[in-house]
Amino acid sequence: MVRLLRRSAPSLSLLIASFAVWEGLASADSATLRLIPPPSAVFAAMAASADRLLRLHIPTTLYEALVGTAIALIIGVSAAALLDFLPMLRRAAYPLLVISQTIPLVAIAPLLILIFGFGVESKLVIVALFGFFPITVATLDGLTATDAELVALLRAMGANRLQIWRKVRLPSALPSLFSGLRIAATYAIGGAMIGEFVTAQYGLGQYLRQAFNQSRLDQGFAAVVIASALSVALVASVALAERLLLRWYFTPERESGWQLER
Repeated sequence: MVRLLRRSAPSLSLLIASFAVWEGLASADSATLRLIPPPSAVFAAMAASADRLLRLHIPTTLYEALVGTAIALIIGVSAAALLDFLPMLRRAAYPLLVISQTIPLVAIAPLLILIFGFGVESKLVIVALFGFFPITVATLDGLTATDAELVALLRAMGANRLQIWRKVRLPSALPSLFSGLRIAATYAIGGAMIGEFVTAQYGLGQYLRQAFNQSRLDQGFAAVVIASALSVALVASVALAERLLLRWYFTPERESGWQLER
């Protein structure tokens, strides 16, 4: 616990300093800056809406983000495995996969909602579309970076392609997979909010849209602050899961990296 606090101290200090600067700028004698609600007003709006946020909006967005990311994980790993097993398909499909990411999901979110309906399903699709690409690319890079000597050793011992993939290639790709999953986790809350902003009954996106419609910038900023905190919590959860599941990877030598003690 002490080690965690020590490692988090610089980030917490910078966050507190940022809020202090924000408070000062919002209190400045400027017509433009006065439009920005200070952190004190944002947290006050958050406290005033705490019941609705905790009971309706936050659970809805968090559910969509978690389930959508789980779907992205399944699709991403499956796609990476398929492209890894079929090099010809990889050469054909990988450029199209990259091109697909140039399409702004914000622009096609209304179309996705019309296709998949106004319920939670459309939000799950949007979150999954945000998350599957980094998971696919990171996992595929990890699979192709497998130690060739280990593959040759198992092949000399008579292992087939599936055994080599399961015993060597997949374990070696797990750190890369978690890197992609961390990126997907940062997109999950924002992706869910995009779908909710278009149409939803509950969720932080709906809360944000309602706040803007009512010109309640303090509530709008409150939604953004909560979304940022949830995103950080999701990324931290992925990092914790990675450390628990890949204990063999986080050796003291690897964690020290290139930094030498002086």
